[in-house]
Amino acid sequence: MPKQYKRRKSVMIDTSYLITLFDDSRPNHDNALAYYKYFIAESIDMYISSIVASEYQVKSDINAILGTKNFIACDFHTIDGITAGELHRKLNSEQRGAEPRNAIKDDIKLLAQCKNQKMDYIITEDESTLARYCRRLEELGELNTVVIPVNTFDPSLLRDGQTSLFDNSGIDF
Repeated sequence: MPKQYKRRKSVMIDTSYLITLFDDSRPNHDNALAYYKYFIAESIDMYISSIVASEYQVKSDINAILGTKNFIACDFHTIDGITAGELHRKLNSEQRGAEPRNAIKDDIKLLAQCKNQKMDYIITEDESTLARYCRRLEELGELNTVVIPVNTFDPSLLRDGQTSLFDNSGIDF
């Protein structure tokens, strides 16, 4: 019988998370750092979209981050654009144009990449739009990506809700 390999888990990194991770003056920096350490300890692949790279480059040099080799670059392709348009249409039919088109454009592109790349998670500090769209698309059956908000460190979100005696013990990974 051939040996079966378990697929590694994956997380898409949002710009807001990346900024918080590398700016220790931000309120959720400690949580972002705890998730980063957790991803490394648990061998969860961390992906940075070309969209996030362009947004982050405005603030700081993305090459320094990519140079750590802890992140995997994820290019945005035509199929991602098609999927983004389909997801945008589904959200707009639900919300009847409640959000301006430009406000959701990059968020939807990231979620399209998550769908096409079968990302397990997306981590963000953006609760007002990205997290909300991700949850709504999951409710509609369009996305199987779990959103990880950075406002708290909760590793049970990465274990299908399973908790550990050590989650709140202060023990470092």
